[in-house]
Amino acid sequence: MSKNVEFIDKLCELMGGDNFFYCDGYDQDELFELQDSIANHIAKNANEGLGLAKYMVDKFPSTFQTA
Repeated sequence: MSKNVEFIDKLCELMGGDNFFYCDGYDQDELFELQDSIANHIAKNANEGLGLAKYMVDKFPSTFQTA
């Protein structure tokens, strides 16, 4: 399995699957944990050199900072 596929699989897992798209409201603490886990996953993989994660970081310039 490629690193890109592993990255996407983990991202989908962190999002909670279909519930992410069907749920119309999250408890504030739950939402913070969800956002934090997703952002950390993206940043970790970008810092490890995964091109797909780096591409995502570039799409969110207000969320992620690059050096």
